[in-house]
Amino acid sequence: MLSDPYFSQPAPKSTGREYFNYGWLERHLRHFPGVDPRDVQATLAELTAVTISEQVLLSGGCERLMVCGGGSRNPLLMARLAALLPGTEVTTTDAVGISGDDMEALAFAWLAWRTLAGLPGNLPSVTGASQETVLGLFSLLTRDIRVN
Repeated sequence: MLSDPYFSQPAPKSTGREYFNYGWLERHLRHFPGVDPRDVQATLAELTAVTISEQVLLSGGCERLMVCGGGSRNPLLMARLAALLPGTEVTTTDAVGISGDDMEALAFAWLAWRTLAGLPGNLPSVTGASQETVLGLFSLLTRDIRVN
């Protein structure tokens, strides 16, 4: 699985279910017919932990890694991240008072605030953009609309 071209791409990068989906998994599992589903789950957890920890280390490491989303509720993933990142405190955003379930909404609220304030909402060193820029726009209605 680690030989997938995605993993050799340099950061910054992003992906989701449009790439890593059941079809992707089936293509890798066809070489292992009859594999126990528990082994598949353990392998995917390890793949996730290894690829996250590699990127953390390639970026120079960190003192604390705060995890949010569904993975933060996976004890195996959290344990593997801690094992692969010795010297790094691996915790959840919930542990520091930021609901992991609300993280995406909070991020979009922050981006909206930056746009309203006329401030850049991107970091070229993270996104790969050529420069900082104000993101998005607000379109105000010039008339009332009725929602039933």
